[in-house]
Amino acid sequence: MKMGKQKVLSAALVMALAVSSISGAGVADAAKKAALKTKKMTLQVKGSKKIVIKNKSAKMKYTFKSSKKSVAKVSKTGKVTGVKAGEAKITVFEAKKKAKKKKKIGTCSVVVKPQKSNTQKKATAAPGTSAPAATAPAATAPVVTPPESTAPAVTEVPAPAKATIVPAYNTTTVGFDGSTSKVVESEITVPLKEAMLYGGICKVSADFTQETGSEQELSVGYEGEYLNFTLNGAYIKDKSVDPMSDSTAFCCPSGETVHQEFSFDVPKYSYDFNLKISGPAGVSFKVDNVTVQTMPFADADYADMVEHSTRSTGNNARIKKAIEKARAGEDVTIAYLGGSITEGFAASETDNGDCYAEESYNQFKYNYGAGDGSNVHFINAGMSGTPSRLGIIRYERDVLAQMKHGQYPDILFIDFAVNDGGDCAEQYESIIRTALEQGSAVVLMFVLYNNGNGREDLYKEFGEYYELAMVSPGSGMKSAKKSAFDHWFYWPDGHPDVGGHRYMADCISRMFRAVDEEETKTDNNRVAEKPMEGKNFVGMKTLESSTDISKIDAVKSIEVGGFSVLKDSDQPTLQYIKNGVEKLPWFPDVWAHTSSSGSDSFKAEIKCNSILVAYKQAGSGFGKAECYVDGKYVGDLDKSTGGWNNAMVFTALSEDTVKDHTLEIKMKEGDEKKPFTIYAIGYADSGEKAE
Repeated sequence: MKMGKQKVLSAALVMALAVSSISGAGVADAAKKAALKTKKMTLQVKGSKKIVIKNKSAKMKYTFKSSKKSVAKVSKTGKVTGVKAGEAKITVFEAKKKAKKKKKIGTCSVVVKPQKSNTQKKATAAPGTSAPAATAPAATAPVVTPPESTAPAVTEVPAPAKATIVPAYNTTTVGFDGSTSKVVESEITVPLKEAMLYGGICKVSADFTQETGSEQELSVGYEGEYLNFTLNGAYIKDKSVDPMSDSTAFCCPSGETVHQEFSFDVPKYSYDFNLKISGPAGVSFKVDNVTVQTMPFADADYADMVEHSTRSTGNNARIKKAIEKARAGEDVTIAYLGGSITEGFAASETDNGDCYAEESYNQFKYNYGAGDGSNVHFINAGMSGTPSRLGIIRYERDVLAQMKHGQYPDILFIDFAVNDGGDCAEQYESIIRTALEQGSAVVLMFVLYNNGNGREDLYKEFGEYYELAMVSPGSGMKSAKKSAFDHWFYWPDGHPDVGGHRYMADCISRMFRAVDEEETKTDNNRVAEKPMEGKNFVGMKTLESSTDISKIDAVKSIEVGGFSVLKDSDQPTLQYIKNGVEKLPWFPDVWAHTSSSGSDSFKAEIKCNSILVAYKQAGSGFGKAECYVDGKYVGDLDKSTGGWNNAMVFTALSEDTVKDHTLEIKMKEGDEKKPFTIYAIGYADSGEKAE
């Protein structure tokens, strides 16, 4: 369609030029001026409509500006998207291309209405009956605004109240089935699991009313259980929090509304946190305007930490495009490639959904997805012990092969600042360049151990060079007391715990919010520039024993030799479900040499410019191997012991030119009867082609 329109437009321009050459200035004088066809519009939150301009000129460019971006946003093409209920004006300007001076051609008035729930769409409001809609102040994570109620006040409670609440570290308003108020008999339990997932300070405020004719004593407390976790070598399991151990009692006179505020210190690692509001048996009372304010600990301004975690929003064009697609109901995929923290290690003993990757995806889906957010999709490609040199091998298998909607992720998070060491910089840059060439928005995620180690200061240079968004939880941490941060956000081994993962997810959401509020930039083409470290690993592909090489032109042949065992069950498993399989081995399809395999070499003929070999580093008993390329010895695979069955990576080849090569791996002399496992091979064939 676009090509067709361009051809028609080109033809129209030719005709116009021909006519103008005959008629002269008279035609120009008769030309109609550009004007707005769309002068007003009404849409719902997350809904979109486009401003139409009449008599547009191909010689002109048209720009749009919203008077209230918090109410209605407008793209560079004139598509208006409702952000929240309210009114705004979109001013449209016209200017000659490359000219700075512009003129206003009109204004479009926009009314944004609240998004209707399913019950609102079906219900018919009774005359004169409506409940005020509850709104929550801006928070560092999404805040629910309960829908308006069209039903009269409830006088009985048939079932326990179900709170509508999401993570927020400012103030969140609790909703009760579409209303801010609830009539309670004796007691009510308000589930706040998402708000107090890992403990901290919880402040609650609410209004109470009762009509019994006499003063009644009410009380507010909390209950919950601890996560299963190990602390100083001791395994703590299923320890309950006393339901009303820190409850507060107060008097509520009959016929009066009493406003009360409460504060609780919730133990770390608590979950299934519930707020309990109780009165005497058989006494009914009304609870209204319940708000919950949470923060992890007293020694830090959590909101300030989150605000300081965005190192850069970079060139925002691709992220903003993904946000617009999500709002419009188009499929959007967010992928996370990294190590143990991205995989979710120590996020929770009970649910890997607490991992920062999945939690930040859920927040994106909630904030920007259409309807229930089912058009936003998620890939976790984290794997413990993964540096960039292994990440670039896994990228095709664990990210691209997992795509169910489109070929490439709309947004790719890269997390290797902690795991990388030695000469990983070129592979790190190659992942960036690979994703950028494929059209993805790339975000550098600088996760952090509590010892502060990492490569953020080095890798931020890649972010600056390629103008990428960068999320730095460590930068936010600098505004908190270190001891308090350690106490609340890390396990004893230094990995982030549930609280640390929630903090990192909020840092990512803050970056998305900052990008969403910015003007759209013009997408750059930084991959056309010279690389900082190199590009020999760009476009690397994954080769495993299950790979069908008959479909791959670059791989001419594979002879497994003595590496004929294609499974190795003695290796780590993923902490998340992948391809519908729980506890899937990291490398399900290997080439393994056993004590009885003999001495025949593994050989592969590949047309490429680079080769990486990932092999198993076991605790003990494994042998060593030698690596040859084109018959020339290039090094030993000698890190096969002293590990925990994790992967080591050896660079067998790195050249600029794509040529035919033969990779050979054989056991070292004296180790022919020892086991050795090749996990996977990565090869790139995107370099210059040989003559």
